[in-house]
Amino acid sequence: MTVNLKTTILYSTLLAVTLNVVQFFDGLVHHANTFAPPWAYASAATPVPTPSDAPPPPLPLLQPAGTASVTSPTEQSADTTAVAARLSDAGLNPNFAALYLATQHATGTPWQLLAAVHKVETNQSGNTTRTSSAGAEGPMQFMPGTFNRYAIDGDGNGARDITNVTDAVYTAGRYLATGGAAHGQYSAALYNYNHSWSYVSTVTGIYSRLGL
Repeated sequence: MTVNLKTTILYSTLLAVTLNVVQFFDGLVHHANTFAPPWAYASAATPVPTPSDAPPPPLPLLQPAGTASVTSPTEQSADTTAVAARLSDAGLNPNFAALYLATQHATGTPWQLLAAVHKVETNQSGNTTRTSSAGAEGPMQFMPGTFNRYAIDGDGNGARDITNVTDAVYTAGRYLATGGAAHGQYSAALYNYNHSWSYVSTVTGIYSRLGL
């Protein structure tokens, strides 16, 4: 009977100690959770984003080659006056200065190259139905098939006319740009325009006088 009483007391003491230890650690965990940061409670189904999960920054917008720069009317007038003076100094008709500049802005072909081609083709004629023996037509002497492929309605009247000087110069700007003029490949562009190295040499001599 004495042995059983001692055993009971021993078991009771061990049980009490065990309960006290459990309560101590439970209180310690509760205390730690009280000050835990919010991300500590995130579940596995909703992980905290890492830097690699974030979307990349947008790429900067690039201005397309040949896009016109925005200038004020005053600046445009000054540019036209300067180009007209250079045309006059080189012995060319200055009346097309604004057209050459507008075409340069629209297509990327330098105005000097446009003026030189216009000079060689028809001595800078205006609207004309002039036709060569090979069948080239208009102020910039386009073959009709080539003109139709690259034609631009330069004056905005709803028609693309091979005999109209504005449409013809704009179309020449586009054709020369496609041939390489927009990237500084002037000889290649001219040879594409007229398959003659003598032609290329003549036009080059003129645009060189204009400062290109």
